[in-house]
Amino acid sequence: MATADDLSLSKEAVTPAVSGAESDSASTSMGTIAPLPAAPGPQQQQQQQQRRPDPDQSRDHNSDPESDPESHRRISQGGPRSQSFGARPACFTSTLQECLFVFQATTATATSSFFLGASAILTASIGRDLGMTQGEISWITASTSLTAGAFQLGLGQSADLLGRRAQFVAGMASFAAFALLVAFAQNPFWMDVVCGLLGLCAAMVVPPAIGIMGAAYDVPSKRKNLAFSAFSAGNPLGFVLGSVISGVAAMVLNWRASYVLMAILWVVFAVGALWTIPKVEAYPPGEPFRERLARFVRTFDFVGTALTILGTGLLTAGITLGPTDGWKTAHIIAMLVVGVVLLAAFVGWETVYPHPLMPPHIWKDRNFTFIILSCLPGFMAFTSSQFWLSFFMQERQGLTPLLVAVHLLPQVVAGLIYNAIAGAVLHRINNTLLLVMGSLAYVGSNVLLALMQPDSPYWAFIFPSLILGVVGADFQFNVANMYVMQSLPSHQQALAGGIFNTLFRLGTAIALGVSTAVFTQSTETPQGVADPMVPYAKAFQVSIGLAAGSFLFLPFVRLGTQGHAPRPADAGEPAGSGKAVALAQIAPAAAEKKEQK
Repeated sequence: MATADDLSLSKEAVTPAVSGAESDSASTSMGTIAPLPAAPGPQQQQQQQQRRPDPDQSRDHNSDPESDPESHRRISQGGPRSQSFGARPACFTSTLQECLFVFQATTATATSSFFLGASAILTASIGRDLGMTQGEISWITASTSLTAGAFQLGLGQSADLLGRRAQFVAGMASFAAFALLVAFAQNPFWMDVVCGLLGLCAAMVVPPAIGIMGAAYDVPSKRKNLAFSAFSAGNPLGFVLGSVISGVAAMVLNWRASYVLMAILWVVFAVGALWTIPKVEAYPPGEPFRERLARFVRTFDFVGTALTILGTGLLTAGITLGPTDGWKTAHIIAMLVVGVVLLAAFVGWETVYPHPLMPPHIWKDRNFTFIILSCLPGFMAFTSSQFWLSFFMQERQGLTPLLVAVHLLPQVVAGLIYNAIAGAVLHRINNTLLLVMGSLAYVGSNVLLALMQPDSPYWAFIFPSLILGVVGADFQFNVANMYVMQSLPSHQQALAGGIFNTLFRLGTAIALGVSTAVFTQSTETPQGVADPMVPYAKAFQVSIGLAAGSFLFLPFVRLGTQGHAPRPADAGEPAGSGKAVALAQIAPAAAEKKEQK
């Protein structure tokens, strides 16, 4: 009987490194050719097969990511592998179900950004209708990003322990319910609080989607590249699609109709998820819910979750309220200091708790650390500039929500094109170069916005800015998502998605808080009073600074190509039906038994 040590996993369970042939000669993937021995006879082949250990069982997969540098080189640099489209994962009954699942997974990662985009072009209308201040208006989107990020790590852990499919359906349904509640908001407090609850609902659906995708597409191939490129499109395209759909609904009726339409769409997604989401879980098949619930209570990181929520909440609130309440006031200083202390305590707690929300060993992976640090500032700049661009077109140019949506439409088309390109070239072009191209595009996009005036031609400033901004988002998200899914064991895929999305959602909340503080403070200066465009220019300059911050970390990224298909001899079992899915289901319980021993 296999022991817990035999069943332990590592990043190799979801990367091309898991192949018998590759374990015999890792140098082949580095571009060197070993001499070939004489072909053995049938009897010798059978004896060798019996003596040859299973590479999945012979390695200590619970070692930290730096323990196998050769594996890292195989993952990040790739090699001269033959490329095939790949077989349909066996967890899907048909290609139609597979396509619909990828669409659902893309919708999951777009849920939060869709809401942000829909709200961004309605901020002026909502603010006037509910009598909101500028700080309260910014919290419509900031509260959603804040809760989506703060709860995502905990919800990633709960998805692995209690069930990915059930959490996905519950998240979609609850998002629909709270979106409908937003439509009936009567005051700023109602609006901001329910928007925060919507962020919690959005956080429920991303980790299960990533967990199922990572376990299903366990064999690198063109099929997997296309699936993950579609998934990566959700974040940048969700914002623009939300703007367009919301703008149409608001133009036909009013801003409340946008949230009613959003609720209807997510009800349809929730019902569709009952059929499209396969049962690919991280717990052993047939394990009773009572045992899973007991393990959840025993291992869930409640302290880490509380520290994350309180720390990020206080820090973001202090940054946002500082300009209006005064940076030297006691409650602002207290929020900033306590927020930082709680986040520092979270980092310390994660190093000692046996079941951390954010496994510390993941940061020992050099590429993972610097890829996140390189992509995070750019995405913060992207979301902040999109918010202020929409607000600028409403307030300074006097455009209706529908016209704002029309002006943003080129970004949707460009995003679809660039995302397809990114998925097609991940295994062909050096991925570090793609990250550099994305950062340059972010900077160029925000420079154009900072230089424009209310009467500047759309085609000279806003249009090229939209096209450049989505280049950065699509290229960097594709690269980062592909690498993140190779950095943790398959039974922690949902947690990997939680780590990635937590940092980006919290980054969005902080970026909006900082840019709001700069905008608000600029309106009170003599220059801001004389020229109403000054506060917008300052907000866009914040985005320039954030986007430029990516270049501080890009020189440390050592990443080649990703997403190569295995050689025919290494392909093994069909995707989604072999070792990866089986081990993904058994590994958590096996790891727990090992710890008890």
